[in-house]
Amino acid sequence: MTRKLFHSLFGLFLACLVGFPNSAWAEALAVIVNIKNPVTSLTQASVAAIYRGEELHWTHGSRIKLVNREIGSPLRETFYERILNARSDQQFFRPGTPVAVQSLIQRSDEAVIRFIGAIEGAIGYVKISSVNDKVKVVFLLEEKGP
Repeated sequence: MTRKLFHSLFGLFLACLVGFPNSAWAEALAVIVNIKNPVTSLTQASVAAIYRGEELHWTHGSRIKLVNREIGSPLRETFYERILNARSDQQFFRPGTPVAVQSLIQRSDEAVIRFIGAIEGAIGYVKISSVNDKVKVVFLLEEKGP
C-alpha cells in the first residue's frame, strides 16, 4: 500500500473515531482502474489529458473507457474543478475534431467500482473510502483542508 493511500485511510479512520470537525473536511478522491490494468500510477496531468480526450489508449495499447459521475454530483464537481480546472457540466472535444469525449455515467461509487472491476480499460473516480480489492488506485487527490 502506498504511503499516501495509507495516510488517507488512516486520516479517514481517525475522522470517523472523533467525528468530523467541520463541514470543510472533504474526503480524498481516488482515480481508479481495473486491477488487471498494468498502469500503476498516473499524474494529475495524465488524468486530465485522459478526461479531456487527449489520450485515447493506455500505454499498453487498449482503449480507455471513461467513467464519470452525473452532472451535479459533488464528487464530479470536485474532480472537474481540481483535476480539469472546469465546470462539472463542461463538454470536452477530442483535439482537432468536433467529436465530443464520451463517458459512461454512473450514479454511485459502488456502480463505478463494479463497472471498472469488470472492464479492463476503464478509469473512473470515487471516494477513497469506497475503494476495494476489485480496482487499483492510480492517483489520489488529497482532501482539502479547512
